[in-house]
Amino acid sequence: MDVTGETPLWVAARVLLGARVDDLFRRWKRVGETFDPEEIHDLRVSSRRLREALLLFNPAYSPDAIVRVAKKVRRVTRLLGEMRNTDEALLFFSDLADAPELPDCAPLHLLISRFEELRGEERQRLETALSSLDPAAMRSLFARTVNSPYLFSPPPAGIDPFEPFAAFARESMEQRLADLLALVPAARSEENIAAQHQLRIAVKHYRYRLEIISLLMTDGYEELHGAVKSYQETLGKMHDLDVFAGIVHEAGFPPAEEAPLLDAIAERRGRFYARFAVMLERIPLETIGERVRSAL
Repeated sequence: MDVTGETPLWVAARVLLGARVDDLFRRWKRVGETFDPEEIHDLRVSSRRLREALLLFNPAYSPDAIVRVAKKVRRVTRLLGEMRNTDEALLFFSDLADAPELPDCAPLHLLISRFEELRGEERQRLETALSSLDPAAMRSLFARTVNSPYLFSPPPAGIDPFEPFAAFARESMEQRLADLLALVPAARSEENIAAQHQLRIAVKHYRYRLEIISLLMTDGYEELHGAVKSYQETLGKMHDLDVFAGIVHEAGFPPAEEAPLLDAIAERRGRFYARFAVMLERIPLETIGERVRSAL
């Protein structure tokens, strides 16, 4: 069924949540067959998109029912997290080993060996954990929940299930935008890693919500989505580099061996921060929000 701006909220919720559920289980099947790093990443992202859709449409459902589904989806996200983080670290340190400023760096080779061994262990843990779940039962629960929105007896604080989807979508995007913009001033400071991490998460939520309501945007979606994605990816790279610096610190290398690695990581983070600062001037997040508002 096609969803338009005039579609009643309860119908839009069923259709769009159902699509996210289908995507999750389709990707879950692929991971079970291959355990390919990119398939794992795609499943993890799919689980996060479903969680955002559950947050978006939560007012149209029984809170208890949505909480049950969200907990199960969050468990899948967390199961995939450690292995995905290991894959990212392995890829980064392997690439860093080829950097001209770090020729034949023994600590790097040690880190790579550790993560290669760790990935094998985590694959076994993930296979065991996923096999302990019952995707058929989970899918049945998800389907029952998605197909049971409030209709004629919403709670006193609930929303009108017959409200046009476009009006609901506009308000929901404004809420996410407000959360995001409140973090920008602090995140402008290069040293404020915590604020940049919080902004990364807020941008991610905004992007996933934008993807859900994209069918309402007849003009400019690809450009706006690309800009939000660029923010997320840039902030994500900065966060990854902060994590990698922490890994080097915790490895316990002698200072003379640790320093070149940390310098290389800091130099790369500085480049991504510079990109982030330019984006704030050229494509302000507030402007993106205004254009999304106009497109809806």
